[in-house]
Amino acid sequence: MTLGKDDLVRGLRTLGVATGDGVFCHVALGQIGHVIGGPRGLIEALMSAVGPEGLIAMPGFSTDAYDPVELLDMTVSEADHARIRAQVPGFDPVLSNARSNGSVPEAFRHFPGVVRSLHPTSSVLLWGANAATLAAPHDAHGWATGPDTPWGRLGGRARMKVLLIGVGWNRCSALHAAESRAKHRRTKTRHLKLAPDQGGAWIEAPDVADDLGRLFPFVGAEWEATGNVRTGMLGGAECRVTDYGALVEFASEWIDQRNAADGVPTQ
Repeated sequence: MTLGKDDLVRGLRTLGVATGDGVFCHVALGQIGHVIGGPRGLIEALMSAVGPEGLIAMPGFSTDAYDPVELLDMTVSEADHARIRAQVPGFDPVLSNARSNGSVPEAFRHFPGVVRSLHPTSSVLLWGANAATLAAPHDAHGWATGPDTPWGRLGGRARMKVLLIGVGWNRCSALHAAESRAKHRRTKTRHLKLAPDQGGAWIEAPDVADDLGRLFPFVGAEWEATGNVRTGMLGGAECRVTDYGALVEFASEWIDQRNAADGVPTQ
């Protein structure tokens, strides 16, 4: 199946994406089929679908600020660990790639007008109306996906939607924002290196733990059962569209109750 920009815009309209909407996108481009222009073709279709008064957001996760020894669970000597840590570049909003999120976010971050929030590991890429206002602040020392971050603020934007294209709920990073709001939440301490223009120091910051399929697929299925998720196809990709704020509110309560039942303490 070969789809161009016009085909994709029609498909997005059928899924319920309208002019003026905000869409937080997670994409497996290859699931759609052959997209003319590749990532660029899909991004331009999304921009056309929401228009200049709309908003597009994507995850901008980067590993440049992580300690590779911790990230890769390596066993090294103390001297080697010090040598490795000294060479970690730290996050740079221009140079740090977003390839771990897929080819579409990596291409999106280079588009004119795209704003990237400044969290060292959990940045958000934003284009459209009020993008800069939504992007800041994003404090490296606080909860990476908490209420006072782009992840939290997007829930207050009218007509903000989650759009999953060819991926499941396990890839829905808005659910990290939901768990950040829960009273019972699984947590971890992240060791991060600030950017050189921020001093280049190593810091510790709290964050919710990686889900690894523990909760997200199940809370997503429960949310679908409420009838608040629109499903359809974009080319060969199965898609889901739902309200961002409503999903986060529902998932926060669901995750809180599930974690409490599992013995996760309050934070």
